[in-house]
Formats: sequence, structure tokens, C-alpha cells
Amino acid sequence: MIEIVGRLPVAVDLKRELALTEAQRKLKRLRDELVARILAGRSDKFLMLVGPCSADSADAVLEYTAALAKVAAKVQDKILIVPRVFTAKPRTTTAGYMGLVHDADGIKAARRLHIDVLRTSGLVTADELLYPSLYPYFDDVVSYFVVGARSIENQEHRLVASGINVAVGMKNPQSGNVPTHINAITAAQNHHSFLYNGHRVRTGGNYLAHAILRGTVGPDGKNTPNYSNDSLLALRDAFSTAGISRPAVIVDANHANSDKDHTKQPKIALDIVRMRKNSPAIAQLVKGVMVESYILEGNAEKDGPGFGRSITDSCLSLEDTEKLILEMAEIL
Repeated sequence: MIEIVGRLPVAVDLKRELALTEAQRKLKRLRDELVARILAGRSDKFLMLVGPCSADSADAVLEYTAALAKVAAKVQDKILIVPRVFTAKPRTTTAGYMGLVHDADGIKAARRLHIDVLRTSGLVTADELLYPSLYPYFDDVVSYFVVGARSIENQEHRLVASGINVAVGMKNPQSGNVPTHINAITAAQNHHSFLYNGHRVRTGGNYLAHAILRGTVGPDGKNTPNYSNDSLLALRDAFSTAGISRPAVIVDANHANSDKDHTKQPKIALDIVRMRKNSPAIAQLVKGVMVESYILEGNAEKDGPGFGRSITDSCLSLEDTEKLILEMAEIL
């Protein structure tokens, strides 16, 4: 039995209540286009998706993104920074914190947070598309959506991704199965007709759908990186065989690539920018990295609670993140 304990607001009503200003809409359109230019190969800038594992505290996220904006301004000629503001958190066993959207006022609070980040920092945000049905609440305020490793094989995620008008990064399945990953991206790049939120809908395909490599998890639970030079070139060839248009990859520096050790993220990110510098083929394919970072290092379970410390996966500190970004810019 499923018991109804509350009703969500109507998306159009919430958009009217919490609306972007004309100046904010213009800024978002400009930054959406910058992201699109990078992914489509029309810009040599490097895309960096960086921020907390989960956006659990609006105050902490706003302080973090305000500080991040200052760093972003220093490297804007080389790196486009998009903060992670993940308001829905996928869980392997559905235990633990599941994200801001699950709170009583969650949808409204999540939309307000995305707008407040844009208003206070000038940065556009990325969020996880955990529930495709929630896309209409955020379609005008989020500039980059992520389909997670647990969702990548779900048909509704693939179909909705095909109708999103901004970038959608699709993580490889935990198994690392390349054909499954390519099928998901192919589906998102093509047009479809399907049933969605009580309607029959059509989509035109999303040419900005692309791959996120987050490492693989074997049957024994062992984590294995999948961002090596050979892995990337093999994926490029698989893209070509499948007819993927505008192949693009973002490397997730955490999760299975780092064996869930957040302190390895800087090395992975720096490895990627060096690989791009040394290989035109890699530079053409790999468009950026994703890094988990917050105000304080670690997470609450291991390091104790604190303002701006992750309550889910461990993160780099803001101080170490700034150091990493500046070092990446020097190499780029």
C-alpha cells in the first residue's frame, strides 16, 4: 500500500511564485550556451562540475558557491565552473539521506536554492535527474542534469533526457558495460514519442547528451577506474561505431574512479588535464571533470558534523578545491 502524505505543488504555479528575473534568465541562457559550446567542441574551455555530494543545507551551499564564484572568475578564460547543487540523492539501498527534495517543503526549497545560487554567485547549477517527473519544476533554473549510474538503464530517464534543452551527462552503469552506456546516450540524442506525467509527449532529441565516466564496480564489489588513455580511446572508437554525434566525455574524479577516496580526486583531475594537453584525441573527446567538494573536508560520519561538511560522500575542502582549480588552469 502507498499512502499519500502530501501533494506536490503544481509546477507552473511554483514557477510563477519563484521566478527568475529577466536579467537572471539572460545570464542563464548565456551560460547554457557556454556549456553547449564546450560539449559540442566549439570552445576549448574546460568544464568543471564541482560541489557537494548532496545539497543538504541552503546556507552552506550559498556560502560555498559564493566563494567558488571568486575562484571561477580567476580562471574564466580557461575553465567554466558549474556548481553541483544536487537536491536528490540516489542511494544504493535507499537508506540514509535522500536529498532536499524529500523534505516537506522540498520541491519549493530546491527550486529556491537553484535560483539563489544564480542570484548570489552568478553561477548556473547542475542537479541529478533522480526523478524524471520533477524535471518541469527545474527546467528553467538548472543548466546541467545528471542521469546516475543506477538510473542509466531506465527507459523513462533516457526518454526524458531526449527532451531536455540543456546538457545531460549520463553516467556509465556501475558494471561499466559500454554498449549499455552507448545505448542510453543514443536514446537521449534521438527523438521520441511517449507517455509522461499524464500526457502524450514528443521530443526532438538532445545533442548535448554525453558520457560521464565514474569508474566501474565488479561482481566482487571492487572499484576500477575507467578514465585511462586506452579506456578513453576505446570509448571514442565505440562512439564512432555507434554513430554517436558530437562524442563528449566528462570524467567523474570520485566514486569508483577514486575507489571512494576523496583525497585522490585532485590527482585524477590533474591527470585528465595533462592527458588533454598531451593528446589531441583526448582533448577532442574529454570536455571536463566532476569533483565532489564542500566547505569542509571529509564527511560528518567520519570527521564529525560541521557547517559545510558533507553528510553523504566525503568531499574535498574548499581550500583544496581552489588550489586544484588554479593548478588545473596553469596546465590548461
